[in-house]
Amino acid sequence: MQCYKICKIILLLIISFSTQSWSAILNDSTKVIDSTAAVVEEPITVPEGTRLMVKLDKPINTAENPTGSVFTAVLETDLAVDGKVVAPKGSQVYGKVIESRGGRVLGGQKLIFQFTDLMINNQLTPILTDPMGVEGGRGNTAKMVGAGALIGSAFGGGEGAGTGALIAGGLAVLRSRGNHIQIPADTIADVTIKAPLVIK
Repeated sequence: MQCYKICKIILLLIISFSTQSWSAILNDSTKVIDSTAAVVEEPITVPEGTRLMVKLDKPINTAENPTGSVFTAVLETDLAVDGKVVAPKGSQVYGKVIESRGGRVLGGQKLIFQFTDLMINNQLTPILTDPMGVEGGRGNTAKMVGAGALIGSAFGGGEGAGTGALIAGGLAVLRSRGNHIQIPADTIADVTIKAPLVIK
C-alpha cells in the first residue's frame, strides 16, 4: 500500500513537470512569432535637390492649355534613393500650367508650368518643383525661362524640330497658328525636387 502511494506521487510529479515544460515551449514559440510580426519597413525619404527627368507624353500649348489646367507626363528615368528604386521609369507624373498667354497678347506669349504629383505604389504623391517654361520675345524669338531645362527635338533645332521651329540663344520652340507657343510631346524636362519627399 505504501509503495502504491509513492508511485502515485511520482506519477503526479512527472505529469506536472511535463505540463510545465510544454507550456514553456509554447510560450517561447509565441514569442518568436510575435518578434517576427513586429518587423516594419522604415519610410524612405527622397531628399531635396533630387533630379527628375520627366517626359511630356502629349504636347502643351497656349491655345489648348489655359492657366490652371492639368497635364500628364512620365518619368524618363528611375527615381532611386541609395540604390533602391522608389518610382520606376514610366511612372505617371502630373503637372499644372501656371501661366498661359498666346495669340495677339500685349507683352508677348508665355507658357509656364510645374510638376505637382507623382504616382508611387499606385498612390498619387504630391511633389514640389520650380516653375519652368517658354516665353516669346521681340523679333519672333523665344527663350526658356524658370529653373531646370527642356530637352528635345524642338529645343536645339535638330532635324526633328519641324516646320516653324524658331531658334533663340541655342534653343527653339514650336509655334502653332495664331502665334501660340507649343512645347511638343516627348520633350524632356530636367527639374529638381524642392522639398523632401517621404514615402511610407
